Amino acid sequence: MKEPVIYLKADQSVCYNKRTILIKDIANVYTASPEITHEVEKMKLFTFPDVKNGREIISMMKIVEEIKKRYKEAEIVNLGEPDVIVYYKRPEPIKKWIVSAKIGFVCLTAFFGAGISIMGYNNDIDVEKVFSQLYWMATGTKSDGPTILSFCYSIGLTIGIIVFFNHASKKRLSDEPTPFEVQMRLYEKDVNNTLITGAGRKEEEIDVDT
Repeated sequence: MKEPVIYLKADQSVCYNKRTILIKDIANVYTASPEITHEVEKMKLFTFPDVKNGREIISMMKIVEEIKKRYKEAEIVNLGEPDVIVYYKRPEPIKKWIVSAKIGFVCLTAFFGAGISIMGYNNDIDVEKVFSQLYWMATGTKSDGPTILSFCYSIGLTIGIIVFFNHASKKRLSDEPTPFEVQMRLYEKDVNNTLITGAGRKEEEIDVDT
């Protein structure tokens, strides 16, 4: 029987609430034979200890090693990441009030943080003085308070924020990811790369012969 060509594709990180991790939990598997694909997917890699949360970094070489124990002459092609971070979180009942409190805290932090940043910027460039000068140039009289320019600036700032962050209530203005989502993905990628590099240097990675 001709040994199969086995294609693997893994993401950089995955999260599960089960302790026993199989190859199918780490990577997508494809071969020309559905039976072989199913058998490879069901191969066991490791089991998390009985703790609340855990994290392991596994090399794709370990998966290759496990597959080679069964299919010695198989050609294995990795189309994904060379290392995968596997997070384990023990299933626990979700407390809605805690989730709501976290969301509220993040919203308030973002709101007041953005407000202070905008006020700091307006104060640096002295927006009120600029608006007063423009008002005097247009009307020939000095303003003694907020002008139409101030109201238009406030409305334009609000519209600009909505368009920039690509959100209006629960609806998206387009299918593109928001700047927050882009930054969160970049941050997640940087964290994963740091963890993988650190595990490799400390030899804490699940690799061949471990």
